[in-house]
Amino acid sequence: MIEVIVVPKPPIADDVRARVVELIREGMPRNAIAREVSIAPSTVSKIAADEGLSFDRANQTASATAARQHDMKVRRLELIDELMSKAADHLVAIDQPVTVFNFGGKDNTYEERTLDRAPSGDLLNLHRAASLALKDARDLIRDDDDQGVAEAESMLMNLILELGLHEDE
Repeated sequence: MIEVIVVPKPPIADDVRARVVELIREGMPRNAIAREVSIAPSTVSKIAADEGLSFDRANQTASATAARQHDMKVRRLELIDELMSKAADHLVAIDQPVTVFNFGGKDNTYEERTLDRAPSGDLLNLHRAASLALKDARDLIRDDDDQGVAEAESMLMNLILELGLHEDE
């Protein structure tokens, strides 16, 4: 007859148990929790059952979706800020002196001159670039439906109109 000796496993330390409960409540998946605290996934499940918690994937999906939407909103706000900054840079450049140059020719020479303003074609391109940046910022603002969007859009539209960047009728 073979005698089997069952050695009881040591109890889970209170700090490990508390960390597991915390991670479950944060929505972390079972196997990820097991890896994080170096215990078996079945132990994580047992702790969850003892605490009346579950690994509800619907809640995890909803939380992940909400977090992603928040992250995308933050990124849109960063892009709006960058676009507004670029538009302002282009508008400032319209009235700045510019250095123009010519390189080459039969003698392979280099010449440069500083003009009070950019040539008219460059001014038009700066104007268009500023207009496009402002319109792109306005479109990103429209993507958000939170309070204050209408106010921000109105401010942006007023800026566009004041700068004369609106499309002609």
